[in-house]
Amino acid sequence: MSTAGERLYDLSLIEEMSGGDEDFMKEMAETFVSSVPPVVEMMIHYSKTQEWLKMADEAHSLKSNIDTLQIVCIKEDIRNIERNGKSLMDLDITPQLVIKVAGVLNTAMEQMKEQYHL
Repeated sequence: MSTAGERLYDLSLIEEMSGGDEDFMKEMAETFVSSVPPVVEMMIHYSKTQEWLKMADEAHSLKSNIDTLQIVCIKEDIRNIERNGKSLMDLDITPQLVIKVAGVLNTAMEQMKEQYHL
């Protein structure tokens, strides 16, 4: 599935940090694509096993990636997952948020793989 015309992320912050260095930007994309899937998997696992605090920790570790890549469609969702897991509130809707965030991140990673030929 190619959605290159509707990228879920915006690399302008990374481009600014790198001074437009394409090699650096590709390295950042590679790091994202390799480091995020295990965190997403654990967040899903902890959601399914109702280990809410562990799920919140995984969500917390994804916030900086989501913010840096400006994946705005899940910016609030990841914060709600973390908050819900820590406060043990709104846990009835949290698993759906986890699935949504995981789906968006997976699509963003596929788009990044296409963009950087990873």
